[in-house]
Amino acid sequence: MRKTVLVLSALLLPALSTASAQQKITLTWWLNPWRIAPPGFPAGKAPTGDEFPKYISEQFMKKYPNVTVKYEVVPNQGFREKVTASIFAGNPPDVLRPIGFDPNLVKQGLLEPIDKYMTAADRLDFLPYALNEGKVGGKYYMWPWNNSNNGMGSTLLLNPKIFAERKVALPKAPYRNWTLDQWLAAAQKLTFDRNGDGKTDVYAITLAAQDTENMLGWLARFGGQLVNDEGTAFAVNSAEGVRALQFMVDLIYKYKVAPEGASGLGVYDTIDNFHQGRTAMGYGGIYEIGRIDRYLKEGKIKTPIKVEVAPFPNDPKTGPVAYQTSGGFVVFKQKDAYKQKMAMELAKFITNKENDNLLEDLLYFSARKSVNKGFDFKGVADYTDVRPQVTVYLNAIKYGKPYYGPSNVDVQPAMKFFTSALQAALSKQKTPKQALDEFVAQATPLVFKK
Repeated sequence: MRKTVLVLSALLLPALSTASAQQKITLTWWLNPWRIAPPGFPAGKAPTGDEFPKYISEQFMKKYPNVTVKYEVVPNQGFREKVTASIFAGNPPDVLRPIGFDPNLVKQGLLEPIDKYMTAADRLDFLPYALNEGKVGGKYYMWPWNNSNNGMGSTLLLNPKIFAERKVALPKAPYRNWTLDQWLAAAQKLTFDRNGDGKTDVYAITLAAQDTENMLGWLARFGGQLVNDEGTAFAVNSAEGVRALQFMVDLIYKYKVAPEGASGLGVYDTIDNFHQGRTAMGYGGIYEIGRIDRYLKEGKIKTPIKVEVAPFPNDPKTGPVAYQTSGGFVVFKQKDAYKQKMAMELAKFITNKENDNLLEDLLYFSARKSVNKGFDFKGVADYTDVRPQVTVYLNAIKYGKPYYGPSNVDVQPAMKFFTSALQAALSKQKTPKQALDEFVAQATPLVFKK
């Protein structure tokens, strides 16, 4: 009798395994808007942000018919708050592309490490700093996806038409490096009254206190940094940080190459000023060429803007500095082993080579070395030759630094005070030193518990 039971058990094992493999489950994943055109998307139309996750979800469900995939595109405004609320409610998405990797999610035991799911080939293919972005305690918790960002904090956009109008030479190709003195001399010539009414019609650049990444970009010009290299304290009120913020104040009030009112402006104000020809320079990398293309298709701007990409100007003593950043997908822990496996498969599927290739449409780079080698960006924005801009951008981000400090430090609770400090200094309510000292005093207890 016992032998019969053993035989029956052996016969049933494959059937049980098959049943487990076909278990019907639902997976959810969230991301902020990424306007990527999937295969077959109509030419001449601009993606809205739903097309990419819809395509990925449908393709994954074709591969795994027993899995239902539901996605949600969460607006940038309020993104972190929505994620936090879902965690407190005990119902976070299964897969998430966070806006900035949060090591606290690992410390709270919420994320599943990806190590055992990652192949040796994957490990070699991922850019080391992109993979290390999600490393905590010797384990990896994020599937790398995009390399760098939209160029904010790393490179500037130049309007060559305005440069030519003012007889200002573009910085020298192929990398367009320039010093702060060279940039300032150009900026003064690029700020002018076009119609002779005594008012400035075109400024060189916009400074915006609520545009954090570009403000951190300017603060890095003289070696200033938000957090020290050890990740143990805020360092932005150093002599270098104070000097950089004073330089920004001077750009508005002394040199008058940037408009007043910076305390009330954000990144979209800087974009609009550049698009409307109110500034000769804007911010961003090759992604922003794609934005111009998209805005044309959407009717937000009427005339194509040919641009040239250039790095932020540098102080010769400090050297070039850019914003080192990357992003990817994390997987929340599951009680059900099969659901855990499939959630990990979904994150791995989103970030595989084939799907990473779709980043080219957005003029983003992949976190995979092999994928980037195949990008040529041909056929994107016919009015601007993107390939020379790629050369400039890739050279600029070689000098990348993590503007927000080491990845194991979560500065987000303090950033509203950083914005307030910039607003106070750029409106001349406080000196740069007063503003930054006050920020450090307010922020330190929130982040470093001192």
